[in-house]
Amino acid sequence: MIFTLVACLLPLSSVAAKSSLTSFNTAINTEEMKLAMTTDWSVLHYTAKANELFQSFKLADQNYLANKLIDERPQSGYTSTSTLRQTYLNAVNNRSYLINVNSTTDSLTLWTVFIDDDHLNYNNYNLLTIEDQDEVCKQILLARPNQGYESIETLQSVLDSKVSSMLIQKVQLDKDALNIQYAQGDTSANVTKNLTLPIIGDNGTTINWISDKPEVVQNNGSVVRPTISIGNQKVTLTAQIFIGNFVDTKSFTIDVIALSKSHNAFLKDLTISQGALNMAFNKNTMSYSAIVTSKVDSLFVNPLAEDKKAEITINGRSVAEPIKLVTGVNTIKILVTAEDGSQKLYTIVVTKENSSTNSENTSTSESSPPSPTESFTVNVESSNGKTVSKTTIKRLVDVDGLVKDEVILTEASVLETISKLKEEKSDQARIVIPNSQDNVKQVDISIPNNIVTLLKESRLNLEISTYDVSVNVSNESLATFSDNLYFRLIPLKGQAEQSQVEERAKKESIVQEIANSSFSKVLGQPMKIETNMQNRPVLLTLPLPTDITQEQLNHLAIYIEHSDGTKEVVRGKVVEYQKGIGLQFEVNKFSTFSILYLPEKEEVKEPITEGVTHLPYIQGYPDDTFRPNAPVTRAQMASMFARQLTGNAIPQAKATYTDTFQHDAKDAIEYATEKGLFKGVTATNFNPNGLITRAQMATVAARWIEQQCVERPDADFCQPTSQSAAFKDVSFNHWAVKAIDTVNAAEIMTGITADTFNPDGLLTRAQAVKVLNRLFERQVLIEDETPLFKDVPKNHWAFYEIQEAAVNHIHEE
Repeated sequence: MIFTLVACLLPLSSVAAKSSLTSFNTAINTEEMKLAMTTDWSVLHYTAKANELFQSFKLADQNYLANKLIDERPQSGYTSTSTLRQTYLNAVNNRSYLINVNSTTDSLTLWTVFIDDDHLNYNNYNLLTIEDQDEVCKQILLARPNQGYESIETLQSVLDSKVSSMLIQKVQLDKDALNIQYAQGDTSANVTKNLTLPIIGDNGTTINWISDKPEVVQNNGSVVRPTISIGNQKVTLTAQIFIGNFVDTKSFTIDVIALSKSHNAFLKDLTISQGALNMAFNKNTMSYSAIVTSKVDSLFVNPLAEDKKAEITINGRSVAEPIKLVTGVNTIKILVTAEDGSQKLYTIVVTKENSSTNSENTSTSESSPPSPTESFTVNVESSNGKTVSKTTIKRLVDVDGLVKDEVILTEASVLETISKLKEEKSDQARIVIPNSQDNVKQVDISIPNNIVTLLKESRLNLEISTYDVSVNVSNESLATFSDNLYFRLIPLKGQAEQSQVEERAKKESIVQEIANSSFSKVLGQPMKIETNMQNRPVLLTLPLPTDITQEQLNHLAIYIEHSDGTKEVVRGKVVEYQKGIGLQFEVNKFSTFSILYLPEKEEVKEPITEGVTHLPYIQGYPDDTFRPNAPVTRAQMASMFARQLTGNAIPQAKATYTDTFQHDAKDAIEYATEKGLFKGVTATNFNPNGLITRAQMATVAARWIEQQCVERPDADFCQPTSQSAAFKDVSFNHWAVKAIDTVNAAEIMTGITADTFNPDGLLTRAQAVKVLNRLFERQVLIEDETPLFKDVPKNHWAFYEIQEAAVNHIHEE
């Protein structure tokens, strides 16, 4: 409507007879001016269409425009139609937002008006779902006076009232529905196991829990039952249900039952130092057998009780003593006695083979028995190498002296780690397993679900560093994982195994396409990794040989034989690794990994495609929405830049800001800061959740343009297509005036009108994507695509911009 009216108002002549302007110059009040505007409409509107548009305006809008003609009228009166019409045109532009709101007839149109608008404060409105926003728009139309909204302030008041009412209702609904979920067999009066405390309400609220006795029930619902001497404990859990600034609370009182003496007499594990059991250990299987050679005169039995308070004897003696063997059948009895006296008996029948050569070896001194299972502690370190806690490694040594390690993470050690890391302002826990003799044949890492939950809630990254490989699991990968987690690390130490890998690699077409006949050899030892963490990125580092040459360093690749039968070749990057160097790369499928010396003329391109591949640099929300009209935050903007610049492989970094060390976007913020695109609001604070204004976005974009034009002066945005306009709301001494001039001249960001930029207006997520697509020179394809987000339909103005930024696109060169 406004653009049609503007077109109809274009003056044909600059001078008119004074008599034609008389009614406009003699009008002394609103009604007289409106009479002039409708009676002498041809002078003002020029066309009948423009006059009809004015007549269709709400009364409040007509009054505003009439008053503007009176207020802006020169003291000597209007002397030309062009002056009159320009004054009227300026008034229409100033009033255009309210005219659009007042002329809206349905909620969808009003919702569209609100998109990309910066006249109102939409902070609470953006917390609503699309359906709720539509309902608010309906209510705003119903509450609109017949004459229309007179001012922005009045409209803002109505918007705030409707939104507040809806948010308060959401909080109340989620409060009424909120309940604690108890483990099977438990009730509020009989709590013996961990609680499930909801943290998100059905209506979009966030729920925080506070326990008045965190030593008994932690804020995450973990239960630490008191001892018999302390007795049952009554605990009050208070839930804070909130959305935006609207908060309510609900309290629950529960009774946590004290521990009684345990009757658990089961074993958790059972192994022997020589030979092997006839079947895999199962705590419910009580009888086993084994066969050893005639040379084995004694062995150690290594039982591990499920309950630490249980006592174990072997043939009535201490667990630490070796069991002497005779030729033939030996019965070993493992008796487990629980705290309450309950017992379970496990037996192993060991058969020692007979040998005809025994007489020849009677003069040989008896060899020392092999070492039994040993447990030792290692340090858990922060990202800066400082020890924050200890954890236990269980080490088994077989007859050949080869070692199998088991990493045991306990809840107590993890809680201590979390506490110390918070003090250190670090989000990285690192466990280093020593192996100076290079004799570990397998490392098993088992992380129970409750510890996975603790790591997720504390937003910690976990690294296990062994002599043969480093496994770094980010919190982002743990975020959607809800099971017990395990990794099994098996270095292929044998020369025969390494040769087999090398022969398989030579025959693979993907290797031949890259190297042709230049392929040389496998460097270091291949590593087999098994895990149940599939389809989630994990960062691996394999050590490089100490005698590696510079030529080899320049042509390294990782040959991956996936468990699903597929093969892959990727390039990694050389990093420091323990006392030497290693090759680091990211994977989300696991099997066997081998470092190849793989020379080629060009880099391995992954994936191999024709054209230019554009990787996604934006993400939506878990509810499948994008929230295009929500303001973009500083952390989100830093993440978009970092994803684009690194191809979604943002390197880990130590936090330099005190308010980002536990933030999800910490690494992206550090990367964007390092590249000079962002700065902290102070020397120690980044304000990651602060909102981006148009002036701030212009500043970041200008920094990008400046950097890119140094490296690529032929880039499109380095060739301004027009003279930068002067905006009346950006003074010559405005802090961002230079940046605004730069982005406007490059047509990266233009004014919201011909002479206004609105530098303090908040940038929406949809607007941010449009700006970044231009900066990143991403060609937006207008083709039939399935919408990725339910709140960005095909008819949304930024649909194709958002689709381009959110998915892989291959563009023909």
